[in-house]
Formats: sequence, structure tokens, C-alpha cells
Amino acid sequence: MARNSSAAHDALRAELEKERERVRALEVVNRLQAASLTSLSDLAGNLRCQVADLLDDTLSSSPVPAKGLRNVMGRMGGLADTLSRAAGGYSGVQTTDMIYPTVEEDLRAHRWTPRPDRGLDGVLPPVSITELADRRGYARGWHRGPQWITLWFSSPSSFAFADSSDHGRPTDVGAIRALITSRRPLSPDELANWAAAQQESHAVPFDAPYVRAVQHLGLCWGGTLDSHRCDEHGHPAPDGLGHRSVWACPSDPDFRLCVWGIGDEPAHVTYWAGPVVDMAHLVQITGHCR
Repeated sequence: MARNSSAAHDALRAELEKERERVRALEVVNRLQAASLTSLSDLAGNLRCQVADLLDDTLSSSPVPAKGLRNVMGRMGGLADTLSRAAGGYSGVQTTDMIYPTVEEDLRAHRWTPRPDRGLDGVLPPVSITELADRRGYARGWHRGPQWITLWFSSPSSFAFADSSDHGRPTDVGAIRALITSRRPLSPDELANWAAAQQESHAVPFDAPYVRAVQHLGLCWGGTLDSHRCDEHGHPAPDGLGHRSVWACPSDPDFRLCVWGIGDEPAHVTYWAGPVVDMAHLVQITGHCR
């Protein structure tokens, strides 16, 4: 009888412990969902302010000129795209997701640069087809030279999946942190391939002139570190036909970005990792470094 009572108590304790674990897991999911709602609310508020400012300007006696309007619409389009992607990706957080609250800070600190979101359209995580059934996560990517990492965010600080150039699919937060914070030397072949890819992407013209890129950077990052006339190759030339300006990110003065161009011709926009491919890429870079 005593033995039966003891066994019953042990079974009850085991059940209670399982219930506590379940409650703790649900509390974590609730916190992640709350963070997702806050992030989405911030994005929506940002977009609402942009729309309100545009409406006020349109009704004013001196509305923004066409060139400035393109820049404003570009920022609004970028915000709307990010809001849409995040809302879709944050809808399926699970208790098994990897949680990494300082991922954004670590990526910035270790010189990882965001890739354009649209470049990840259609990219699938390296998992079985059964795991892909719910298509969870907002895919975001970073690169550091030829190294890259892609994370499928299920909230601002958790991932459903991850993929990388060096180690394939990391399956825990420790592996992702080690990947982000470590720096391995690059082989001559990797450097050569990276340089070739950068030259190829640089052959595609930027999709806006110097003035439009400068307007955007002035709004996001303020004044320039340096600005002067340049020749048709971007080299300083007092009597050159072009203009060249350099900015530093307000939160990271070592992160610098250079723009040069001539008249209405496509601008040339570069930073430490290579060329900025278009205005959408520029908006994303400046948005992640303020």
C-alpha cells in the first residue's frame, strides 16, 4: 500500500514538473510574441508618420519637388515591404525556436552587413520538405566579404531556421553566436571569387543619380564628412564634372559610405563591403545603421 502511494506521488510530481515546463515555454512564446507586436507597431508608426508628412507636404503651398518625392516614396516603399515581410514571418513563433536577444548588436559589432531583403525572395532554409510546410520566418541575410549568414526570424530575437556559407545549418544559438563573432582567414580563392563577384555586380548601374542618393543620406545620416568635386572616375579634381561625398554612420563612425556621380547619370555608391546595388539596398543599409 505504501509502495503504491509513493509511486502515485512520484507520478504526480512528474506530471506537475511537465506542466511547469509547459507553462515556462508558453511564457517565453508570449514574451517573443509581445516583442514582435512592439516591433510591428514601431514599423507601422514609422510608416504612418511618413504618410502623414507626405500628406501635409502635398497640401502645403510649396510641395516637395519630384526628385524629393521619389526619395520619400522609396523610403515609404521600403518601410511597407519590411512591415509586410516581418508580419508574415513573426506569425508562427514556437517553443523550439532559437532565442538570441543580442543578435543585431553582435552582427553590427562584428562587421556583418545586411543584404537586400528582396535578394532572399524564394530562398528556402536547408531543412526537409516536411519542416517547410508552414513556411515560418522572415528571411534576413548578412555578409562579411564572401561569408554569409541567413536567419529566418520568428520574432525580433528568435529564429525558426538558420543557414551559413561556412557551416551549413546551425541548429542552436551557441553555433550561431560562434559563427557571428568569430573571424576566420579567407583563402586566396575565396578572395578572388569575391572580388570577381563584386566587379560583376558593380557593372550594373545604380538606379538613381547622385542628388537622390545624397538627399536620402542627408535625411538619415546628416552632414557629410567630406565633399568635393571629382572626375569621371570618382577621383578628386577641382574642375571635375562630378561630385563625391563621404558619410559616417551616426552610431558607428567607422562605418563609412561614399557616393559620387555626374549630373543625372547613375551614381556610384560604395562602402567597405563593396558597391551598394540600388536605392532599396541603400535604404536598408542606412536603416540598420543609425
